Amino acid sequence: MSLALVHATLLLAQAAFAAPFSPAGALRFAAAPEEIAQSCQAAKRRAEMNLGAIVNLPESARTFANTPEALDLALWELSDGESSDTFLKYVSVSSSVRSAANDCETLLGQFAVEVFGREDLFKAVSAYAAKKEALSGEKKKLLEKELLDFKRNGLLLPAAEREQVREIKKKLVELEASFGKNLNEVKDFLTLSREELAGLPEDYIARLKREGDRFVVTLDYPDYFPFMNNGKNADARRRLEFLFNNRALKDNLPILKEVLSLRRRAAALLGYRSHAHYILEDRMAKTPGSVDAFVSRLDKKLKVLAKDELKVLVELKAKEEGKASDGIIHAWDWRYYDAKLKRERYEIDLEKIKEYFPMATVTEGMLAVYQKLLGLKFRIVEDAVTWNEDAKLYEVTDAAGGPAIAYFYMDLFPREGKYKHAAAFDLIKGRQLPDGTYQRPVSAIVANFNKPSPDRPSLLKHGDHEEVETYFHEFGHIMHQTLTRAQYGRFSGSSTARDFVEAPSQMLQNWVWDPEVLASLSGHYKNPSQKLPPELLGKMIAAKNVNSGLVNLRQLFFASIDMSYHGPLPVADTTAQYQKLAGRISMIPMTPGTHPEASFGHLMGYDAGYYGYMWSKVYAEDMFSRFAEEGILNPVAGRRYRENILEPGSSRDEMESLKTFLGREPNEEAFLKSLGLTSKRPRS
Repeated sequence: MSLALVHATLLLAQAAFAAPFSPAGALRFAAAPEEIAQSCQAAKRRAEMNLGAIVNLPESARTFANTPEALDLALWELSDGESSDTFLKYVSVSSSVRSAANDCETLLGQFAVEVFGREDLFKAVSAYAAKKEALSGEKKKLLEKELLDFKRNGLLLPAAEREQVREIKKKLVELEASFGKNLNEVKDFLTLSREELAGLPEDYIARLKREGDRFVVTLDYPDYFPFMNNGKNADARRRLEFLFNNRALKDNLPILKEVLSLRRRAAALLGYRSHAHYILEDRMAKTPGSVDAFVSRLDKKLKVLAKDELKVLVELKAKEEGKASDGIIHAWDWRYYDAKLKRERYEIDLEKIKEYFPMATVTEGMLAVYQKLLGLKFRIVEDAVTWNEDAKLYEVTDAAGGPAIAYFYMDLFPREGKYKHAAAFDLIKGRQLPDGTYQRPVSAIVANFNKPSPDRPSLLKHGDHEEVETYFHEFGHIMHQTLTRAQYGRFSGSSTARDFVEAPSQMLQNWVWDPEVLASLSGHYKNPSQKLPPELLGKMIAAKNVNSGLVNLRQLFFASIDMSYHGPLPVADTTAQYQKLAGRISMIPMTPGTHPEASFGHLMGYDAGYYGYMWSKVYAEDMFSRFAEEGILNPVAGRRYRENILEPGSSRDEMESLKTFLGREPNEEAFLKSLGLTSKRPRS
């Protein structure tokens, strides 16, 4: 070999070594809008070619591998290939990139509708099914689910009606994407005087932008919720809540009306009594009747708690406002008086408590918990390909060593145009590839925790439904997505029945209340060796179920309004229905003039499924009861959980996985106990 060739080879090796590391070749986060559009169209064309190859096979040559399995492979190759392009909709700082990513997400969503609306593909899969080959396990389930998808997309209907269903579903993909995009682009804010910020901590005020001598409070979560929890000025809370519950009103209310109408039409064409009946056919609950019974049963139990809780909050308001109090806990009041009650009765000050939970300490402690419990090792990957300097990549290996089994990103701070909530995103699905190797999954946790300031690190609130708990919850999804061993992308990770998908992550929220775990999660930001005082932890645990009736009735209300919108009868006025059910179920009246349904993002994608949060919590608390019995950090129990819940995904029936892990039939006892109730509590 010549010296010149040796030199060139060395340069190439050095360049390769210096290049940023990517956990998957398909991931690219620096794409320009035109590149996203071109890539998306090209990926769709490749998928169409792969599907065409399935269709063109002679019937005599059909096998499981070249028909139902090939269909699944074609769809997940498309999904994985374009995942980073569509993901940019949620994390890019560029509005033009987000718009292109939204268009790609819409295009692929519509393509998915087209696939299971294609008669030629239906005939191909049906021709294989007619051979009645003996299938079991995941293969049998894959064939059943694909045939069900064709049925649910109208392939058993006459051609004209089938085409109507197809067009409706494609339109729904477009509308649902627009609803979410409109919410993500909201830039409304309130400007307030220094006096109107009374009650807000100094670090909160210091980070607010200013317009002259006034302070800008946005509707983003890091601004909105601390204000509603701490702002003493009731009128300022009222005005901010009014803005918050009118987000995207002009654009999204018409979209919601059209979406509900189209869903109802599609369900009727497909022979279902309602959209809820259509959705629940493929869930653990199976029917709207079982959801209604679940909600009704809990509503009766929780009202016992909530009536007394509401009286206490009204008394607290009367004490603060005196004769000016109207004796009503409004939508702009309840968070404030809930926080005030915890401060006064239990000496729980979330702003003080968060000083013990710096982001870096919580992250290190949380990762240590998951590593010990699940038999894993996490390592941060330097010089990784990312979409923003805030995003960090981690490698996952077994604790015993060996090659990487998965990767996950963390993107935890807010920025312009970023997804407003906390969520876990599948980027690359774990699944078996045609060559027999297993594709390493890649996921991303996206959150909006407060950014560090010059004099303070990022500090996380600890409490029920607060930031430390949210962090554990979303990371629970990451573990579900990255530890999967399902053979097919269809069943991989958190692609379970929608009313079970939250159970693993909800179960892991319990760890943030354990004294041993809290010792590893806490450390005062000024003195890391100073852990959360035991007496303060005791007060926090005592306060955990404060207002649990009202908090959980609120969840039941969301479940009820969702089911109501998707029931057999059309809802003429979505706002009036929202107002009616809010007062009756949540016991907190909707503010007149607001239209909260226009920003109820779960109606797009979680339609007729919001009940699943509480439904899955029943199973979550039951699973946690095993750890409570065997040791909260018991690696044997953790390994059993990993193998029986996380690894299978939906490759087997969720109830079977539950029974295997529990060693018995699941029940509600642990769930009721977690709310401060017992099964013997009266139902008056």
